[in-house]
Amino acid sequence: MLEQYIQECNEILNKLKEKSPTQKLIMNLSNNLDTNDYSLSFINSLQNKSKEPMQIAIIGQFSSGKSTFLNSLLGQKILPTGITPITSKVCKICYGEEYILEVIYKDGRKVLQHVDFLQKQTREESKEIDHFCLYAPILFLKEINFLDTPGFNSQNIDDTQTTSKILENIDGIIWLTLIDNAGKNSEKILLKNTIKNYAQKSLCVLNQKDRLHSQKDIDTSVEYAIGTFGDIFKKIIPISAKMALDARLNSDTKIYQTSLITMTQKIQTINPTQESIEQIRELLTQEETKINEALKKLQDNENLMEQSGMPLIFDFLDTYIKPKASISKEYSAIKKFKEMHVLLNLQYHKLKMCYINLEKILKEHMQNTKENINITQEKEQKIFNDLYIGLDALLDLLAQKIYNSLTTKNIEIQTIQKGIISNKIQIQIKEVTILPKEQLQITLTNEDSQLYKNFKSLSLQIKNFCELFSKSINNYSKELQKNIEQWKNNEIKRQEIYAIAKDNKTLKDLEEFSMAYYKNLLTPYFKNDLEIISYLNSELTFLSNFISINYNNIITLSLNKIDLKITNSIDKHKENQSEFALFTPTLENIRDTLNEGFCFEQFQARLFGPMNLLKKTNSKFISQLEVITKQNMQIISVNKENINKQIDTIKGNLKEIREFQNMELKLL
Repeated sequence: MLEQYIQECNEILNKLKEKSPTQKLIMNLSNNLDTNDYSLSFINSLQNKSKEPMQIAIIGQFSSGKSTFLNSLLGQKILPTGITPITSKVCKICYGEEYILEVIYKDGRKVLQHVDFLQKQTREESKEIDHFCLYAPILFLKEINFLDTPGFNSQNIDDTQTTSKILENIDGIIWLTLIDNAGKNSEKILLKNTIKNYAQKSLCVLNQKDRLHSQKDIDTSVEYAIGTFGDIFKKIIPISAKMALDARLNSDTKIYQTSLITMTQKIQTINPTQESIEQIRELLTQEETKINEALKKLQDNENLMEQSGMPLIFDFLDTYIKPKASISKEYSAIKKFKEMHVLLNLQYHKLKMCYINLEKILKEHMQNTKENINITQEKEQKIFNDLYIGLDALLDLLAQKIYNSLTTKNIEIQTIQKGIISNKIQIQIKEVTILPKEQLQITLTNEDSQLYKNFKSLSLQIKNFCELFSKSINNYSKELQKNIEQWKNNEIKRQEIYAIAKDNKTLKDLEEFSMAYYKNLLTPYFKNDLEIISYLNSELTFLSNFISINYNNIITLSLNKIDLKITNSIDKHKENQSEFALFTPTLENIRDTLNEGFCFEQFQARLFGPMNLLKKTNSKFISQLEVITKQNMQIISVNKENINKQIDTIKGNLKEIREFQNMELKLL
């Protein structure tokens, strides 16, 4: 068991030793990232990129002969040619055991077709197609793949956009232009804007040199092209793709292939009899004669290939492209790896901005609520003051009513005068103040009386204030809810994680956080609303009910107090006139009694005092709002901090990637 474990460890170590510096860098830096931020297949494709064929894009303006050029490379008329662009789709040409066309549709379907499928396609029919992949049994395609691209100056803007997109992911460029059209200012601008970064891996091919009359004309065109945009390309080569294709179609290989196909087809039509053997022998003799005649012309064909200039293309690939293929592939891999980090870094910054914008919403809510509370408190305090003033006025009116109802009556008061022999009783008649208690009680508690109605109305006004306050408080949280819903619908839905990191955990956490925004964020706000409204409601309801429910009892109690005070003063005055005076209630005395009965000081403190109920409630609401906002900010801060850690990791990786790229560039 131990030996097996040691063997497995050694195998892993050996595999690590076999990895290139690029592969090791990609593996090490990938381990720093969250595993949900990239797909394993993508990382594996980068690590295996150095083993893949070079990707060479054949680009140029429309009708520059790209398809004919590629057909000459393939040795067959496979790609469609013509004076109009047949398709705006890219055709990747790579190695295969046989000639076959793979059609890749936009919905992901892959369908194998015969190669003549390309010839039959129209632009309208190809709308659902994403790109083609043509497989051909040509050995050099194991090392180099070609990408046939739409023209830059096609009438369809999609063609130019498609070609521009390809340049982001290729290893080399062959720019094809007509020899008698090269060097135009429009072409120079186009080249500088598209392939200026590929000068060391770019070849300019001046096609259709057979259209010129002499070698001098060809040399003149080449010199002009070099002078115009020679700094853009590693090399400029004049060719005739048509001559090269004719030469390839008449090569010795093609002669034997054509003969073999012809003989096979003819033999299949012969009936298998004794006489058929002679027919086959005669057929073989005829084909041998044709082959010999064709081979006699082969020298001319070889000269045609040399004259076409096509061998110079292969020399360029052998001299400039293949030697740096591995380094270039690794550089391309690290470039894609860097792009992944840049996109991932951008994504995390976008995610962070989502939280920052949410923070902004909460801060603005806090600030706006405070400002609005100050504004509404001024208006609401006026209502509070009116309630207090209303109660004060009613108590004044009630006191005046009682005071005006006071009457007088005469009573007999006996006094004893001590004499020498005996005491003498003296009777005095005195006028005293009397409170018509029963009559007043009936009058003041009469539900039809205006005074009674006014007290009931005041009670209702106190209770109604709660509804006004509740609506005002609830509006703040409703506005916050609306803003957070907009944030969720706009900010979160705009998050588009790039394809390599479809399972990005931070994005999923944000989406889950936003989906449960009511629970995560809003519930404490609405709870605070409910608590503060309940608090004010209970306090004001107590005051309202105290007036409404206890009004009759307070009137009875107050009248009894005043009457008792009058009665007691009369009784005491009768007993001792010198010590106890008669009590005649003043308006102030009556009001004090009513104040005590209606708990006016409590009303004054709650409705009018420096720290009245409204101010205390708003202060309590704001204080709790600050606590809730701070707690939510802490939650968001934790999420932001986690994102910052990811960003720091990505930045660290990018720094290492740039340093590695600088070393690789020196090798390219």
